[in-house]
Amino acid sequence: MPSKVLGRTARRGLATAAVLGLILTTGANPAFAHWNGTGQDIASIHMLPYSYNSTWQTPMNKALANWNATSSPANFYKNSNSGSTITVKSYSNTWYGTYQRCGGMCMYIKLNSRTINRDASNFANFVTSTLVHEFGHALNLAHNSSTSIMNTSRNRNSMTKPQAHDVSDVNAYY
Repeated sequence: MPSKVLGRTARRGLATAAVLGLILTTGANPAFAHWNGTGQDIASIHMLPYSYNSTWQTPMNKALANWNATSSPANFYKNSNSGSTITVKSYSNTWYGTYQRCGGMCMYIKLNSRTINRDASNFANFVTSTLVHEFGHALNLAHNSSTSIMNTSRNRNSMTKPQAHDVSDVNAYY
């Protein structure tokens, strides 16, 4: 009887070691994925063309370009037939930006001009960072504590591009 118990324990140990070895050799680590599953069904997302003064328009366009320049399937583009919108307005809320899904390929993003104007020391970067972050939600990314555009404690005045962690998560999701 004791040899059977030892045999089971040894087999369990070998199985655990094999799984651990597989994870270490493949680099697979599901703990690093931060998906919220409430984003869009595909990574190619269109939105109605927006028209703001250049103070807003330029950094907003840069946010699209920053995601589109990654090695991920992310593709944000303007389309006059889209139901998706990005709105800049002064809201009484305390947030900088918010994302809401309105369908499999539809989103509403709001940027809060009141809080952004109040807190930005580098206005263009702050706007770009906020919109890149909201686009991350559209790509099914959730908040996290990594070096990431999805980190709510990031420096919005300097971090304006998706980080390697963000791109990796998008690639894994799509």
